[in-house]
Amino acid sequence: MQHMLCDCERLGCMLSRWVLTEEERDIYIDALKEELPVLRVKAGISQSDLCNIIGVSRQTYSAIENGRKKMMWPTYLTLIYFFDSITATRDMLRNSPAYPGELLNRFNEGKAPDAGLFGQTELNGIIKELDDQAMHSLRTMILVEYARCKKLSGDAVVKAYDGIELFKGAPDAATETALRNIRKRKA
Repeated sequence: MQHMLCDCERLGCMLSRWVLTEEERDIYIDALKEELPVLRVKAGISQSDLCNIIGVSRQTYSAIENGRKKMMWPTYLTLIYFFDSITATRDMLRNSPAYPGELLNRFNEGKAPDAGLFGQTELNGIIKELDDQAMHSLRTMILVEYARCKKLSGDAVVKAYDGIELFKGAPDAATETALRNIRKRKA
């Protein structure tokens, strides 16, 4: 019996991270309700279109957005998913008290949820660690890919990229000559 009690206690501890109180839900719902008009405008979507996507009537959504009706938890989750999926609203949402970051942290036992191999936060951290040579390589690759997508010639890339950002100080004589030649091609 003692062994069984320990298993039950352990199981209870494991399940507690999944327990979500009404008070917790209300805090997140109220925070999102305050952000809804701004998020919706920032996403560039009308109430009617948003209602169609999330599956509630326009009257219900309007009453929620105007504070005349309480938002239900499934609607909250759907709106969080929607606004987190839109690039224009993702950062605002994730920096808002409406974003359930603490819940995600709790559900994942303190580990950040996997956002794929490299989420935007991870990429920003990686980019900060790159040196000048790496940044030059990235800029060059982006310009080459842009030219490919726009069906521009390689000369267009060379003409567009004068290399000024490559140097911390004044370039040496050979580099200055090369830059002059590149600039002549632009003319």
